[in-house]
Amino acid sequence: MAPRHILDLSVEEQRSFIDSFDMVISDCDGVVWLLVGWIPGAGEAINALKNAGKSVKFVSNNSFRTDDQYLEKFDHIGAINVQHDDVVHPVKSIVRYLHKHKPGKRVYSLMSLEANETLRKHGIEYESLQIKEHLTSASLVNYLAIEQTVDAVLFDIHLDMSYVELAKAIRHLQLNENCQLIAGGSDVIMPLAENLNVPGFYDFLQHVKRYTNREPIFLGKPSPILGDMLKEIYNIQAPERCIFVGDMLVQDIQFGKSCGFQSLLVLSGSLTKEDMIAAPPEAQPDYYADSLADFIELFKNVQ
Repeated sequence: MAPRHILDLSVEEQRSFIDSFDMVISDCDGVVWLLVGWIPGAGEAINALKNAGKSVKFVSNNSFRTDDQYLEKFDHIGAINVQHDDVVHPVKSIVRYLHKHKPGKRVYSLMSLEANETLRKHGIEYESLQIKEHLTSASLVNYLAIEQTVDAVLFDIHLDMSYVELAKAIRHLQLNENCQLIAGGSDVIMPLAENLNVPGFYDFLQHVKRYTNREPIFLGKPSPILGDMLKEIYNIQAPERCIFVGDMLVQDIQFGKSCGFQSLLVLSGSLTKEDMIAAPPEAQPDYYADSLADFIELFKNVQ
């Protein structure tokens, strides 16, 4: 059945829709806000969902914000009572995975300064490079020297990423066949600001794969490992009573459906209604909306 706009449902259907879920898990960028800019009504919609008795959680593929920076953005939009544990992003998933599968092991981080600070806070020993000087071939050789091996290379969105950081990650993987490649966000496109979508970091990860023949372990959306983590973290016993809200088809909608959640696509990010209609059935949402703010009008209708 073709996706239906939540405001095109009859009042009775809108009431049934609201009654069909207890938990909302929402993406952040492109749904709650833009990477640079804001989406009108998002905070009010989050509060309306909570006032209706819904549990609201957030899952982002972006770890270049600290938890405190996430909460500052929620405060800015007026979303009430959002806690650190309500937000999951790739570095949190990576920390959880490392504590379970590689406790006490040393890693190489190809991630942001904010993500590295999260590693440090959770007691994970990591190596990273922060190159400020002009590089020559001789200095590059020095930077690529491996003095101590690592058990994993961590890859995520890193706006300051440099060639030498990427090259050293490849070097670590080439020299140690037991070194795992662990990846967070795999977005192809990032909705940076209104009418401005920029390339994501997926192609940089493909570059690492090409030169190492190493398949990454994905811990961001749409990884099934992340889906299992969310069910464990939030004690989701009935996934069909949860709805996933996102602005991308693969990372959000297909991910939510693979977890057994209901799905809602918002058109406030990088996609259009035409993109949604042209998508294969497995990537089409159950419902769609212009933005999260449509929940405000929906609640007014059912009340």
